[in-house]
Amino acid sequence: MDLEKIDLGTRCTIVKAEELHVQMESLIQSGVDVEIQSSNVEQIDTSALQLLYSFHQALEQDHRKVTWPDPSEQVVATAKLLGIDAHIGISGN
Repeated sequence: MDLEKIDLGTRCTIVKAEELHVQMESLIQSGVDVEIQSSNVEQIDTSALQLLYSFHQALEQDHRKVTWPDPSEQVVATAKLLGIDAHIGISGN
């Protein structure tokens, strides 16, 4: 199966949510697995992680993979704080 990538950049906040949502909707329709590039994230907020959680759930229901190679410490810490790290597939990092 093909693999597409989403790059979260350095700031993944509500300001970027609409752009991210459009990208995710396209990927949901594409039928491919997704790699989330988050190693450069310095700031991530609850709205972005909620969107990522929903995206992960949609792909999981379609039996597709979402991978997080080398997520930044900020992404891991914020996801753990919100209690969704295991639900979005980064609990092992």
